[in-house]
Amino acid sequence: MVSFYLKDRNRESTSIQCSINPPGMPRICLSIPNSKISPKDWVSGRMRTGKGRQENGRIQDRLDLYKKTLLSFFGEYYETYNKYPNKSVLTQFLNADKSVADYFNKSSRAKIIELFDRVIQRRVEGMELTKGKRFSNQSISLYKSTRKALIGFQQYKGNKQLYVDQFKSKSLIEDFEIYLTTELDMMINTIANKMKTLKSFLQIAVSEGLIDYNPFKHHGIVIYTEETDSVVFTKEEMLALEELDFTDNPFHNKIRDQYLIYLWSGVRKSDLRNLLAVVNPNTNKYTFRSEKTGELCEIPAFETIKRLGEKYNYNFPEPIHDTIVLEEIKKICKLIPSMNNSVEKKYTKGGINKRDIKNKFQLVCIHTARRTLATQLYEHGLPLVQIMKITGHKKLATLQKYIKSDSDIQMMLDVGNSIGKTVK
Repeated sequence: MVSFYLKDRNRESTSIQCSINPPGMPRICLSIPNSKISPKDWVSGRMRTGKGRQENGRIQDRLDLYKKTLLSFFGEYYETYNKYPNKSVLTQFLNADKSVADYFNKSSRAKIIELFDRVIQRRVEGMELTKGKRFSNQSISLYKSTRKALIGFQQYKGNKQLYVDQFKSKSLIEDFEIYLTTELDMMINTIANKMKTLKSFLQIAVSEGLIDYNPFKHHGIVIYTEETDSVVFTKEEMLALEELDFTDNPFHNKIRDQYLIYLWSGVRKSDLRNLLAVVNPNTNKYTFRSEKTGELCEIPAFETIKRLGEKYNYNFPEPIHDTIVLEEIKKICKLIPSMNNSVEKKYTKGGINKRDIKNKFQLVCIHTARRTLATQLYEHGLPLVQIMKITGHKKLATLQKYIKSDSDIQMMLDVGNSIGKTVK
């Protein structure tokens, strides 16, 4: 199974190569480090040894130990995983500088929770960045909730610890999905977020040499999602929201105004500060880079945004935390009669199809604003390509060259302002 040969017998000095032939697998070839010798000192696959050839004897001892280690590693790996390692796994073992016993000792294997702890800490402390920026609080929160679910899964499986390499098993990953579905009674998109997080952390494990492949990719594991029933503001509801009188309620006045910025800009939560920083009375568009995608966003200076800028003298107050906005905007929308209409919400939870009847205002969220603007602009005739330019979706990259002209902005203004022309 393991043999040695010279790389080039015709050279005065050449390196020793190792050939490994695992049953049923392609041959693996490795170069022995620091092994250059004269071809004259090589015969029948080994060093010439004997009197006066002490150095050759030491090299041969190294080769014998190398062969013994490889055979031991292949045997132990097959016993553990019921298959032979590929070249990548073998290289990881050799670079680990560990004995075979230590390499397969559970105490030296990475635990899945320890992997999460290590990566979360790096990202919280800013020691690891994404596109040059810190990971968002939303991402960190998702990591922590997935970690919590994995701890519960370990207990559910009767394990004190689950190891990273155990997740190479397709059945274990499927068991985790079933646990999230049946035991934690999660919605299908919540499950998808946790499965995507596990997939990304297992990819980190690959990059760190803890496992040799990502099992999601290797086994073709599909992460299922579903379209959620969502609501959008009608044109009349957009206008009604702006017309609500909160003279006696400054707090709700500020909440409503912040939501109107979302509603008339279509920005993501992460981009609100970026937008407010560039709102000014001397331009017909507000330009900035999206935090999420890095794409250039060009928000038309719609009349509602301009009115809000004038209201605050273009010195907008510090944005209120989105958790508070989410809670309070529902109360505000309840004041609009049509937002009290009943709507049906269908979803999958705990693996079972569900159907709820709710008031429209109960389904309003921050993202409703973004969805509303895109819907209204589309319904009033703005091409999808130009809507994507406003929203900053990454798929716009291939279409950027078609939408560079300033006439695009005027068209956006004309369409957008026609929606709100009845507002005084």
